Amino acid sequence: MPFSIHSSSGHRSERSRFNAPLIGALTNHIQKVVKSCSREVRAAVDGRRMPADALELLRAKNAALRHAYAYPASENRSRGRALHVRARMLEVKNEERSNLMEDITPSHQAFWKLTKALKSEGYLPTPPLKKADSSLAVDDVEKAECLADSLELQCSHTIPPVDIHHITRIEEEVRYKTSLEPRDDLSPVSLDEVQKLVKNLNAKKAQGLDGISNKAIKYFPIALLSLLVAIFNVCLKNCYFPSIWKEAEVIGIHKPGKPRDLPATYRPISLLSGLGKIYERILKSRLSEYLFSKGLIINEQFGFRPDHSCPQQALRLVEYITDGF
Repeated sequence: MPFSIHSSSGHRSERSRFNAPLIGALTNHIQKVVKSCSREVRAAVDGRRMPADALELLRAKNAALRHAYAYPASENRSRGRALHVRARMLEVKNEERSNLMEDITPSHQAFWKLTKALKSEGYLPTPPLKKADSSLAVDDVEKAECLADSLELQCSHTIPPVDIHHITRIEEEVRYKTSLEPRDDLSPVSLDEVQKLVKNLNAKKAQGLDGISNKAIKYFPIALLSLLVAIFNVCLKNCYFPSIWKEAEVIGIHKPGKPRDLPATYRPISLLSGLGKIYERILKSRLSEYLFSKGLIINEQFGFRPDHSCPQQALRLVEYITDGF
């Protein structure tokens, strides 16, 4: 018997039990493959070539330090300080910066890296956060709970619904509509469509909770992409969105210029699954096509529509007012 979201709540749980193990097995398989194909990369080192005299000074200083450690006498310790290595290193850095500023152009890749470095604050550790009871959250677990409580407070309703009966009636109507058989079938997902979506993925985007990066998805073989197509079609046919793709890793990003010890000054960034994002794009294309073909989107709607923009809508408003005079 095929699963359907429009049948009953019992079938929903059956469908969930059917899809969750399949997607979980696929995720585990991909994680194992990625781990087996990954290699440990050594930490990046400064590859700049220093002048020969600076290198000779560094070697002499290191030799003096080793000698002073083996024979801790005052003259041995002063020998390393007399080399003036720090002053020479500062001169080398200043010379490199001067040469960079003379040679750099807006088309140079280092130009934008330098601009970003000057604008950013750099890495700053998160200080202890103040809880609602004025106590401090010190360790990472306490900070995470503190941020979660703050987000829950910001996203909760401050004023209770005015008409509970009206809200209940709307919820019942929605449940009734979703219990009906779908009138129109959405077009199935093709392998070519998934390949194009995977090709357009940004490889630099952060991965979600499943640990599968967009870069890894770009290396999926045809067999694995075909399995994804089958999963997408099953979900699409049964009007189902896997709950595992709704889970996100939430990271708090500090708002510039705000106190760093208040949880309300951190904005949440949700890192979702890359596979779930592909399925979201598939759903969006089909829902948009259906809404536009049925004329369910009014002409005045300009937001989140292709070939429409807010300035264009503002221009239409100005023309409408001008024609009124």
